[in-house]
Amino acid sequence: MANQKPRVLVIDDEQAVCDLLHDELSERGYLCATALDGNEAFAKLATEDFNVALVDIKLPGISGIEVLREMQSNYPNTVAIMITAVSGIDTVVESMKLGASDYIVKPFDLDRVNTSIRNALETKQVTSKSSTEMDAIARGVEARQELLIGFSKTVTERTIDIARQLGIDEKEIQRWVAARAKLDSERNRVITSSLDKLKRSLLAQSMMGMTELHRYKAKPDEPQN
Repeated sequence: MANQKPRVLVIDDEQAVCDLLHDELSERGYLCATALDGNEAFAKLATEDFNVALVDIKLPGISGIEVLREMQSNYPNTVAIMITAVSGIDTVVESMKLGASDYIVKPFDLDRVNTSIRNALETKQVTSKSSTEMDAIARGVEARQELLIGFSKTVTERTIDIARQLGIDEKEIQRWVAARAKLDSERNRVITSSLDKLKRSLLAQSMMGMTELHRYKAKPDEPQN
């Protein structure tokens, strides 16, 4: 999506708010669509891919919280930012628990809205990159494990065949097989442990990057030093 404009869906029952955000965000380089209630929002989410949705808490019929729940279940690639005239702490906590990226109280500063969208997009990008890296590591781990296990099994089977052809006592063969299995198990444990440490290290680095992103990105309502 490097060459495409981010797509934003504004969900608010006030036409004036939808028009204001649509015009402002369009001028700032976003592809913007609007919906006046939950049903209209779901119809647009089902037919278009949105990066971010600005969701009003107080919607007619289906509430903004219910819209958020539906988005988390069926449209997890769309980041939700809640907007409302109600600033109750319970609503804030519930929204964040359900996965909202941010919470903006009306009347809102348009720069604040833009910053919140930008932060949501950047966080999503970091998370997607982290997931891609982890998936690549997992495939590498699986391939290496399968290769080592397959090679060890082949060596063991060929050794047994040759030993029997040479007339080595079966009890001696089985003692060797048991010792070999113990050695293979310990080697696989060491390899798995090392690869797990590598995965945890990469994940920690990625999480630290996300933490640093939020730590050093000053918010519009915070004083600049």
